[in-house]
Parts: sequence; C-alpha cells; structure tokens
Amino acid sequence: MKRVGFTFNGTGAANYLSLGFIPDEVLIRAVEDADGAWAEWSKGCRAAESDNGFSIDGSNDDVDIALYTAGAGVEPYEGGDALTATEQTSVAYGEGVYLHPDPIRDYSKNDTYGVATADGALNKWTLDTSANRTGHFNDDVPASVARIGEGSLIRIEEDAGHKQKTVVIEALTAGQGVSADEVTLARAVKTGKILSISGMYDMIPYPLGSVTGQGIKLNATTLVNVDAEINLVIATLWDN
Repeated sequence: MKRVGFTFNGTGAANYLSLGFIPDEVLIRAVEDADGAWAEWSKGCRAAESDNGFSIDGSNDDVDIALYTAGAGVEPYEGGDALTATEQTSVAYGEGVYLHPDPIRDYSKNDTYGVATADGALNKWTLDTSANRTGHFNDDVPASVARIGEGSLIRIEEDAGHKQKTVVIEALTAGQGVSADEVTLARAVKTGKILSISGMYDMIPYPLGSVTGQGIKLNATTLVNVDAEINLVIATLWDN
C-alpha cells in the first residue's frame, strides 16, 4: 500500500492534482470549512450513479450524502499534458488549474522567492503570550511573496531543553511577524530557533512549459475545493 497526503488551496474551479501516481482511493476534506464536508472516490465506484464518488456534508442537522456522476466529482488523471497559458491559466501561488507538490520545504531562508529578510533569514521565534499561543519572529515576512501564513508548518528548536517541535501557523498576515503576538501557532512553543517554515500549501501551480504527472482531476467545486479555502487530499494505492 502507498499513501500520500497534501494540502492545496481551493479554486472554485475544476483542477488537476498531480500526486505522483493514479490512486485507487481518494479522500478530500475541506479543513477550513465549518460544514465539515468531504468527498470520497475509489476505483470501486463502478456504478453510473457514483463513478465520480460521493460527498458528505455536515452543515445540516442530518448528514447529507450525495453521489457524483461522471464529470462531477473525482476522476483519475493520466497526466502528460504540456502546459501553456491556455491550460494553466495562472501560476500565482495558491492559484492555478494544474498543481504539483511544492519542492521547496523551507521558505524561512529562501532568497528565490524573496522570503529571506533584512536579517538574512527568519531564524528566531519568541513566545509572547503562552495562553494565546502567540509570539513573533526576528523579522517580518515580506509582503511581496506571501507564501508563509495560515497553513504553514514551522519547526522550532526550543532554547530550554532543545526540544524540536513542528506546529501549524494558524494566523499571520503577509508583511507582519516581527511585532509581539503577530503570529499564532496551533499550540504554544517556547522561545527558540526557527529550523524551517513550509509554504501555506503543499501543492502549487506547475510553471508554464511543464509536463504534468499522474493523479486526479477534481471536478467538484462546492463543499470541497471552494475558492480560497484549504483542502486536504489523501490518496491511496491499494495492494491489490
């Protein structure tokens, strides 16, 4: 069995997620949506009524389940498309029709995208208010390239005891970070050294001229893949 998991930013339009293989089973969760919605598909969906899988919506008192017919939910994608501006309508971070895993795992010290700061890097975390899980960095996150923010994973080595902890950044506005309490983490981490900070999303747009890899086409644009909401895709390759 093989299983991978990635986050991506919803676009409100059908998109292609290159996962590295054509999965046998897919789960997509809208992790930023209060409805608690998700979509599922597997190669076992072998009926006309559900060959694109099904959705589960928890927004009502009763859980609503709906079936996806062809072209409405999730379907395999073989890849191999050479991308021009006609297919890949945007290459901006958090946008795009064709997505692939972000090869850059650490933006805290990366000059290519302008994340390196006047101090040379984001390398120091200070815990200001433990009860609120808030603190600040040694410098602001540049507003010119907003790749660090809600959804980023930050790895910190605490000064006291030198424990290394990886947590989610829950709130951070681009162009901020250096002032007290400007950064909110999922749990309080003591003051320490920043080892790495990922982008807000695990998947980013392919650059123009790329040839796409295998994965899925996500046709659904409501409940999951809602514009500007974080989604989680978990893809599994069965043993049989």
